[in-house]
Amino acid sequence: MKKLITGIFILGSLTAFAGQFRDGVYRGVFVSGQETQVEVQFKLTDDVISATKYRTLFYKGQDYLKNESLKDQKEKFEAALNSTQGKKIDEALETLYKPEDIPRAGASVRASKIRAAMQNAINNGVYTPDK
Repeated sequence: MKKLITGIFILGSLTAFAGQFRDGVYRGVFVSGQETQVEVQFKLTDDVISATKYRTLFYKGQDYLKNESLKDQKEKFEAALNSTQGKKIDEALETLYKPEDIPRAGASVRASKIRAAMQNAINNGVYTPDK
């Protein structure tokens, strides 16, 4: 009985160190007014974010990913998304509540849209699991 209890304790301790979310690629969106404004993709490994990118960055008929005249705004949004890399998912989502504290992003970035898209990805579950 003592060995069984010890085994269960060790197994429980090991699973506590494992990631909360399944490792793999996640995708999520923020939609407003029937328009997909932000679509993100990122990789999670042990709940740490990497390989972030926008699949869509669109607002009021303007495609921020393709329109050269919006390059400055695009760079600010990319800085906000890149600021999540290397962080645990919970910490990264919390960071996006204060875009004014993100270097090169600034308060004009609607980081709440990025955060909502990332939360949507987590809620949807892994898009492509790691093998």
